[in-house]
Amino acid sequence: MFPIAALLAWALILRAERDAVTADLAAEQNAHAATVASYKAATATARILDAQNKQLTERLQSEETRRISDAYDARIADARARAAVAGLRTETAAADSGSRGGAPVPGISDPARGADGAACEAGLPALGTADALIATEQAIQLDALIDWVEAQSRVWSATQQPPEKDERHD
Repeated sequence: MFPIAALLAWALILRAERDAVTADLAAEQNAHAATVASYKAATATARILDAQNKQLTERLQSEETRRISDAYDARIADARARAAVAGLRTETAAADSGSRGGAPVPGISDPARGADGAACEAGLPALGTADALIATEQAIQLDALIDWVEAQSRVWSATQQPPEKDERHD
């Protein structure tokens, strides 16, 4: 009878160990499921935040582009208006110089002539009104492009999240 009692005791011990292992396995599976759910929630939250950040970045970049484009358009219009006035002055002065019998009357000085004079002294040809306008437009385009690149860079830097520290490697 003793061997049967020993086998029965051993069976009870094995059953208790099996129940403990089963409980540990269930706890591990629950912990794993909770971890998976946590990662999925974190991923979904990160996707939402990324989408919001993308929208913010695109909106700010678009606003900066519009602001710089409007300033560019205004500067080009101003340069063209000034060129038109300078062209009219030049044409008027040329037409008036020989039409009167007396000495020509000096007109309003053209501010660009000072720059032309310096260019001619340096061995460069004098620019006509059309060439000066083209050069001015190109300078304005380059200036606007530089402003746009700097603005886009500022927006990008301002809207990007700093990388999170991985505390395992610190």
